[in-house]
Amino acid sequence: MSAGRRATAGPRRTHRPVGDAPAQPAVPDIDRFLDACLIEEGLSPATAATYRQVLYAFAAWVAARAGAFAPAALSSQIVRGWQRYLVAERGLDDDTYVKYLSALRSFLAFLHGEGLTPLTRDDVKLPKSHLDLSRVKALGVEEITALLDAPDARTAWGRRDRALLAVLYSSGMRIAELCALDRAQVPERALGVAATLELAIVGKGRRPRVVFVNGLAQARLSTYLALRDDDHPALFIGYRGPRPLANRLTPRAVQQALARYARLAGLAARPTPHTLRHTFAVHHLQAGADTRIVQAFLGHASLATTQRYTRITDRFLREAFERSQRALGLMPASEELTAGVH
Repeated sequence: MSAGRRATAGPRRTHRPVGDAPAQPAVPDIDRFLDACLIEEGLSPATAATYRQVLYAFAAWVAARAGAFAPAALSSQIVRGWQRYLVAERGLDDDTYVKYLSALRSFLAFLHGEGLTPLTRDDVKLPKSHLDLSRVKALGVEEITALLDAPDARTAWGRRDRALLAVLYSSGMRIAELCALDRAQVPERALGVAATLELAIVGKGRRPRVVFVNGLAQARLSTYLALRDDDHPALFIGYRGPRPLANRLTPRAVQQALARYARLAGLAARPTPHTLRHTFAVHHLQAGADTRIVQAFLGHASLATTQRYTRITDRFLREAFERSQRALGLMPASEELTAGVH
């Protein structure tokens, strides 16, 4: 701390970013974004740590040139300057460069959703050769079925979790949106009246939208709510044994429960709550839904965010085609393919 700077009460958090940037005070917007990544998006701690390094380095780079890091002052020129710096001065290899850009794209999407910057993730251009599929993991139909049936229907918390997972997959909601639901939004008398129940929610960036709950999720909600004899307003509450607790279920608790049910279901993958959102999107696109319809389902501000799922469905379609061709004996062996190359 310089001599002319007044000391503040209590310890001051600092962070050492990557590169040669000096230690700097914590950046609250970055820390809020990282919390959202861990809790809502289900990002692994290792990936979150990488994001932290990248984004603090970015903030330090911006502050060194603009005097301070302020999301409202970010511009396309600043972003392009950062990209030139990574290539020309840092000399990052392609994979590392893409990781840096992916972190910044996600951060800008978060800031834009909070109304803190006019920039969006699309203002950070990825190399054309890169298909950003690494973070999109979807479960197959058999896997999601096994997962939804994993909670024990004989216990109170199991009935809650069977309802919770079914609603999460049926609606495509973010985990924070699900945990914020109140009982008043899901009147018991409306459950099972129609094949599809509409729910009005307020999503990311305070944008209202309608989500849909299918018949299975409605039936499980009805079973769960029939057991509730408390007056807590939250739709999903915690349990200690058979006894309900006077607290709203947290995203972290859902994430931990999902990991347990994935093991019980025998899944090779370790899905997060956001995996169910990815799965919802991929399954609807595979069933023929238009990309803009899925965009509305998910509450994406940008169509480009939704379009990454079409690459996943293209891959699934190709794999299905190749399986059929092999079953029909029409897929040439690998040696036949290479024999024709001169």
